[in-house]
Amino acid sequence: MKFWHCCTKLGFIVLFLSSIRAENALAALPLQVGVYHGGGSRYIQIAQTEKRICFKGFSSNGVTVASVTADTNRKDFYKINGFDGTFLSQQDTDTVLLGPVNQLIKYVADYGFARDLDDDLQECLSSQKPFFKQKSGGRGSR
Repeated sequence: MKFWHCCTKLGFIVLFLSSIRAENALAALPLQVGVYHGGGSRYIQIAQTEKRICFKGFSSNGVTVASVTADTNRKDFYKINGFDGTFLSQQDTDTVLLGPVNQLIKYVADYGFARDLDDDLQECLSSQKPFFKQKSGGRGSR
């Protein structure tokens, strides 16, 4: 009887530890540098230095480059300077979520897209102030 009692306790401990591990695996990640595709002509790029994160959103409508900061009210969410109520969250290593918290849109990593940092992204990364720059235009604006 003691043997079964011991094994039962051990089984519960293993299940408990497994559930903790699974819960931790579901926690969001820090933003991952790269280019992500949201469908159609919509792309975003995340660039980072040791102390700074910047966002570039581009589509057939234009290009926006802005600094990014951690949201102090929502764990695992980031705010984009100049976009009230719009957030970023890293769902997994290949997926970034973008938009209002209750209407997040998936952007999937696009490993075939060039990851070069244009002048605006470089300017954002080297700035120490909140950064926001927007250009309207078509595909040539990338």
